[in-house]
Amino acid sequence: MDLTAGMLPVVGAKVSLQAPDGWKVSAPQTVPVLTAGNTKRLRFSVTPPAGVTAGQTVLTARADYLSSAPGRVAVQPFAVAAMPAPPTVDTYAGDLTWLTSTNGWGPPERDRSNGESGAADGHTLTLDGTTYAKGIGAHAASDVEVYLGGRCSVFTSDVGIDDEIDGYGSVTFSVVADGVTLWTSPVLTGASATVPVSVPVTGARHVHLKITPAATSLSGDHGDWAGARFHCA
Repeated sequence: MDLTAGMLPVVGAKVSLQAPDGWKVSAPQTVPVLTAGNTKRLRFSVTPPAGVTAGQTVLTARADYLSSAPGRVAVQPFAVAAMPAPPTVDTYAGDLTWLTSTNGWGPPERDRSNGESGAADGHTLTLDGTTYAKGIGAHAASDVEVYLGGRCSVFTSDVGIDDEIDGYGSVTFSVVADGVTLWTSPVLTGASATVPVSVPVTGARHVHLKITPAATSLSGDHGDWAGARFHCA
């Protein structure tokens, strides 16, 4: 977090972080003098309690300090995200907690094709006549984010437009780790052959599986991450 002095210097600042019951934060820090217009970056460690539900939690930063008058206090709430436990064994992408997910037509579906606009109206994932029990069915533009915590080494999948679309649609698939695009497919249509994917993800913490439209029309852009799996043994 940053402590910034305005038009007057900040003197004798004591900065602390307040968290909900059960959370642990590191000790308060002091800043003897911060001259006007300058910023001091402070680092705190934050540990959630065991078994905390993944999602956002609001913490509060408090600074007690002197300026032109004594006894001033500045308080700023901000949100932090508690991550789910990272996988420790080989795990299908559809079995992980999704931190975020967006989709071009209804929600992305676990172990089903995208189907229509409902949450569970897809069909068996099918590419070139081959069926898959596991995977993610989505519709461009789609983005599914998972947390690996640096525990996994390789992501594998077969990708393509599901056979429920009869020969049309046009998309690309991408694997993005910690803001870096690791792999992007060629443009795939409903007539394209299935593309096998094997992407190293060693050390990656946040991975996004993205499907991007490759044409003006979004009709038929039902992409499958068929058998999508992170290898984490």
